[in-house]
Amino acid sequence: MLKLVFIGFGNVGRSLAQILIDKKKLLKERYGSEFKVVGIGELYGSFVNKEGLNLEDLVDLSFSDFENHKNWKKGLTAPELIKNLDFDVLVEMSYTNLEDGEPGLTYIREALKNGHHIVSSNKGPFVFAFQELQDLAREGELELKYEATVGGAIPIFNLGMYGLASNEIFSIRAILNGTSNFILTKMSTEKIPFEIALKEAQELGYAEADPTLDIEGHDAAAKLVILANTFLGSNVSFKNVKIQGIKDIVPDAIALASEDDFLIKHIAIADKKGNLEVAPKLVPFDSPFAIGGTNNIIVLETDLAKHISIIGHGAGGSEAASAIMSDLVSISIKEKK
Repeated sequence: MLKLVFIGFGNVGRSLAQILIDKKKLLKERYGSEFKVVGIGELYGSFVNKEGLNLEDLVDLSFSDFENHKNWKKGLTAPELIKNLDFDVLVEMSYTNLEDGEPGLTYIREALKNGHHIVSSNKGPFVFAFQELQDLAREGELELKYEATVGGAIPIFNLGMYGLASNEIFSIRAILNGTSNFILTKMSTEKIPFEIALKEAQELGYAEADPTLDIEGHDAAAKLVILANTFLGSNVSFKNVKIQGIKDIVPDAIALASEDDFLIKHIAIADKKGNLEVAPKLVPFDSPFAIGGTNNIIVLETDLAKHISIIGHGAGGSEAASAIMSDLVSISIKEKK
């Protein structure tokens, strides 16, 4: 049985907890995998139970009720949890910081130094310290998994690393931000200006109150860096990406493109020469990139399998939790060997 520590218990963390509750029998029967959560680190304290927390008690617990729970340790910080608790896997789900990757970077770094496997949905640490974290994991013979950092539920890293194991990957083309794709879809289908499409995205919960990371292309750029470092043998960071957002796209430009059977999509591109770009591009109506809504698409150009395309929902708690779960099962299977 793998003992888990969660860092972060927001939408993704609670969705993961619900999966562990609902899929407990399936996970054991199909994979022989069993898990218990012995700690959950949050902003002002942590939940701790060395025998395993009762997730059913916690999954719907409001933040204001944390301090009334019997397993709540007020003031117990995430670093203290990582240093002092006996566990196997750190599941790092804190907020993404694209300034310096903190505090998630420190959490992951310290967990690796203390001999713990890592599963993360947090892009920040992998944007700023990808090679360092890989080296730490390799030195400690530890698993470093980050399926949930790119593409929501899309299993792109499992596909690229294992499904395409004998292939060389030459380039990546992708739509990596569901919010931007939703906005551009709305502008195209309903012929509305950017501001109205953005407001609708915010009302539906697809965009944050401050949507800067999404609409200016920073979120997509961070994901592109992780893809390039993983698949192209790159050693690039955020500063290496040419970025152009979508906020200056006007309805007239979309209408003009439509007259020639084109759509405007926010496309991320990387190749082995070190070129990385996130920018609006024209794509034909019949292109795989003509997907709508919050969907993401990732296309890998390979030597043997040629072009491999995978499409899926790029945002949401259950989608990210699904990706985290695949990483946890992978570690569980390896630990039993």
